[in-house]
Amino acid sequence: MKNQKENYSEPNLVKDTRRQKMRDSPSAREKLIAVILGIICFVLMYTIVRVTTFMPCNQISEQNKSSPVTNLQKEFHCGCCPKEWFTYSNNCYSISLGKETLNGSLMSCSTKNSTLLYIDNEEEMKFLMSLSIMSWIPVFRKGRGQPWIWQNGSIFQLKITDYSPDEHKCAVLFSGGIKAEDCQTPNAYNCKHKLEN
Repeated sequence: MKNQKENYSEPNLVKDTRRQKMRDSPSAREKLIAVILGIICFVLMYTIVRVTTFMPCNQISEQNKSSPVTNLQKEFHCGCCPKEWFTYSNNCYSISLGKETLNGSLMSCSTKNSTLLYIDNEEEMKFLMSLSIMSWIPVFRKGRGQPWIWQNGSIFQLKITDYSPDEHKCAVLFSGGIKAEDCQTPNAYNCKHKLEN
């Protein structure tokens, strides 16, 4: 009789354990709500990052006039960027998906009262690489083994990869860094305009 009571109480113990687990685990409805809230949170974070990085300059300027926070004005220096350009740090950028030779790109940016994309620092280079657009930069060399020089004559310090057996005297920025390129190859280009303090 004792064995029968022990056997009879074990299934009850298993049932009680299952009931406890069911009470502790979230229901399907709670899981669905958690997934929906996670998606909403992700979309909001993505939107905030996109708006602060790519917000047109005139919108930021209008917000700064009504906002007591003046740090935004110092950070973005608004009021000078054309409408289709975007602002990052203290520069205006124009992305042109049309392809030009290096000289064509230089002339096109000049007509926009700007210069072909040049890189001030490594942070800016990482940001521009994240755009994943191969584009000309105004860096040249006289021949293989010669130093790379900015258009203004100063020595270019960053690494430029050159795996081609051909003579490439110009350079493009792409998602993997900077590489040597034939100056006559049509590529996309970005123009840059430095904002005044």
